[in-house]
Amino acid sequence: GAPPGNVKDAIDTILVAWKSIEDERLNWSLEKAQLESKVKRLEESVEIHVKVQKDLVQKIKMLEYALTKKGNAAPQNVVQPFGKENGPRGRSIRKVKYKTLPTYLPDTPARIREIMEELRACKELKNGKKKVAKSDSVESAKEDTKSTEKTEAKVSTGTSLESEPTEKPKTEDDVKAEEKSKAVSRGTPEKEIENSESNVKVSEEVKIPVKVALPEGPPAGELLKLRNLDVKKSDMKKWTPMVQARSHLDGVRSVSFHPKQPLIFSGSEDGTAKLWNMDRLVRKKKKPKKLEPVYTFRGHEGMVTCTAASAKVLASGDTSGKVILWGYPEKKQTAYTEYGTCSPFTLNTFNHNDAVWSLCIFSSSMLFAACSDGSISMWEVSLQEQKEAAKKFVATIDGVKQIPTSVTVGISGNLMASYTSGAVGIFDLETGKEVSLMRSPTGSHAMNIQAHPFLDLLATSNLDGSYQIFDPSQGKCVDIKQNAHRDAVTSISINENGVAMATASHDMSIRIWDIRKHAVMVDMDPNQHRKKYDEAIHCIAYHPSVPLLASGGADSIVKVW
Repeated sequence: GAPPGNVKDAIDTILVAWKSIEDERLNWSLEKAQLESKVKRLEESVEIHVKVQKDLVQKIKMLEYALTKKGNAAPQNVVQPFGKENGPRGRSIRKVKYKTLPTYLPDTPARIREIMEELRACKELKNGKKKVAKSDSVESAKEDTKSTEKTEAKVSTGTSLESEPTEKPKTEDDVKAEEKSKAVSRGTPEKEIENSESNVKVSEEVKIPVKVALPEGPPAGELLKLRNLDVKKSDMKKWTPMVQARSHLDGVRSVSFHPKQPLIFSGSEDGTAKLWNMDRLVRKKKKPKKLEPVYTFRGHEGMVTCTAASAKVLASGDTSGKVILWGYPEKKQTAYTEYGTCSPFTLNTFNHNDAVWSLCIFSSSMLFAACSDGSISMWEVSLQEQKEAAKKFVATIDGVKQIPTSVTVGISGNLMASYTSGAVGIFDLETGKEVSLMRSPTGSHAMNIQAHPFLDLLATSNLDGSYQIFDPSQGKCVDIKQNAHRDAVTSISINENGVAMATASHDMSIRIWDIRKHAVMVDMDPNQHRKKYDEAIHCIAYHPSVPLLASGGADSIVKVW
């Protein structure tokens, strides 16, 4: 056997080790208690913050409700136009700082010069009115003193004031003649006087509100079918934010989904387009720590303003007029290619004369591009070089070419486009001719157009904060929701169930509507995207088959719900 000394030493070492383990366990239990108390305090503070946030959101909604009520107290359905109704001037007045790419298209140079001349004339008129007011006040003071002297003299002599002959009331012509004589006495020529009168008329026209002709009568046709749709409440569920994709360096202008797979294609003002894979997010339903793009497409010379995706190809357009057709990258492909090399997935390039604002791929064989030169070009989705478009679609109102802002294809197989005048044009794809041109009741700038998934209806988002529904079979606007947002409604998307519709706005809010009764089903928390200058959310889109919702904002973030 082992000597007794060795057994005693072994027992001592075991006791020492046991004591150290006990000490560590006690320290760990103390540290655990401290951390638990800290976690409890943090949870309490989080609950307090959540309560404060809910209280603030409730107050904001109450204020918004009060503002809408206050706005409805005035004559309803009134729009303040900038100029002629349903023309290029017929858009709501909204201050825009052109520090970034403007949300709506700029007018022609001739129109800009005309606006500048009107502003100068109004400024000169104001300065002239101030001088006239000063001189008139002096003359009126002199006349008042003379009249008081006359009355005092009559009172002292005892004559009655009723015997004094009364002056005839002055007509408008007499007033104008007096103003002209005063102006001539001050040395102003007659031409300037006539110009000032015309400018007064222009300014008065701007101030006159124009009533909006809303659709009357009971719903009929496709609108009646929409009102009678039956959808489960589970299909109108609330959306929860799952991930924020942070890889773009500037505002995200457009997001598009693959028809079947959970892939997002985004275009940004930084001149790049990125492809994102949400497969892991959909399967595991867990928020990843960091989401990186599958691939970054480079090759644009200007800001990427629009994107489109089909089952086989991708497309993106920019402000320089270039549209690039891309192929889907391989699974083993790295997210970034080497510096100085072109993208290996570039299939074709289509050039336009001006900026491209919207793209649409139809049946994986035709690509439609809405250009700010006033035309919609149709290109073949192929690898062959194409110098000119196969067809061009142009719409005019009173001989004035309309500028398209968005383009799509409806269930009828016709091409549908929205314009800066608020009108919606429908074209036959085979003949290329215009089928109908539906005018907007408000004349507000249409920023986005979306076709209903299974009804022959269209929805447009407008600059005046409204959205409108058009029926091509009736050839007119059949429904409108005014004051849908406090700022311009930049984008619109209809769910596959045909009832839920998502809208995004520059007021930093996203709302999901039941378009059967114009009721807000989900009002997401405010400040979904941070503002950059006066722009917030540029785009929003539903996935056609996967329960995903994506939005892109001026803060360069793609949010996925």
